[in-house]
Amino acid sequence: MALVELKNLNLNLLVHLDALLAQRSVSGAAEQLRLSQPTVSSALAKLRRHFDDELLTRQGNRYVLTPLAVGLVPLVTGAIASNEQLFLGGSGFDPSRTRRQFVVLTSDFWLEAVGPAISRLLSESAPAATMRFDQLRIADLDDPMESLRTLDGILLPHGAMPDGPHLDLLSTEWRALVDERNPRVGAVLDRETIAALPWVLYADRSTATSALVTSTIMRQLVLAGLKPRVEVTVGTFSAVPSFVRGTDRVAVVHQSLALRAEQTLGLRSLPLPLAFDALTVAFWWHPRHSHDQAHRWFRALTRSAAAQVADDIPGFELAT
Repeated sequence: MALVELKNLNLNLLVHLDALLAQRSVSGAAEQLRLSQPTVSSALAKLRRHFDDELLTRQGNRYVLTPLAVGLVPLVTGAIASNEQLFLGGSGFDPSRTRRQFVVLTSDFWLEAVGPAISRLLSESAPAATMRFDQLRIADLDDPMESLRTLDGILLPHGAMPDGPHLDLLSTEWRALVDERNPRVGAVLDRETIAALPWVLYADRSTATSALVTSTIMRQLVLAGLKPRVEVTVGTFSAVPSFVRGTDRVAVVHQSLALRAEQTLGLRSLPLPLAFDALTVAFWWHPRHSHDQAHRWFRALTRSAAAQVADDIPGFELAT
């Protein structure tokens, strides 16, 4: 649309359109906006002329959206969120009214561990907001600051991201995982045994977290002078324990996953005979978001979600 045409548009119509699409009635939209029905009816007439479409049509005793109106729903939601971020990012943010979508990149393990708590708190505090978690790929870390420019954040352990704004969330130790009937492992797992056992390793070349976990484990083993024989590689970290069960294999996993595997798969977790640094996952964001009130609120919510995870899931501690 030409700039002169945009000048002739009243952006208040966007708010009216959003309410009409959500409520599917003039009366419902008027109640949502706390305006009179004639005011909303007038806005609907203008919108119909602009789009050359009825937008709402009567079907029996109710109104339904036209095909064009259905296609407008995600566009209007995005436009509302973008305008809110643009004009209210510095002040006046109200989580109970925001329709902003928060987008975070992460891996399957951290999505499962932290994602549900974040989404629950978001639903409670900002019922009109939405959340999208996307799979983190290696390409996203070629230029992480550029990737973060269009996102709200990346949920990833230290070591994968360069220095930048971040909030530490959770810490967990590494544990060795073996089958409880493995005859080659005694009460204590020593260096000779862990070096001799076949390994299960998380290795998906398309994901950034896989590269981080794989390099972290292998680096620690190499520094200890060990050269493990990797018998099986799997593409999701959460699947690793299943490939240890019923075999003489060993794997190194986060303590929280090891404890869950003990309860559900009959495996045994043991301290490592090597010095593995604890793993800390953090929420990373672009500097442009640092003073955005909505984003600051979301960061606080993410920290609260991490505190819930630390309380509810054994093996995690709130990072300090």
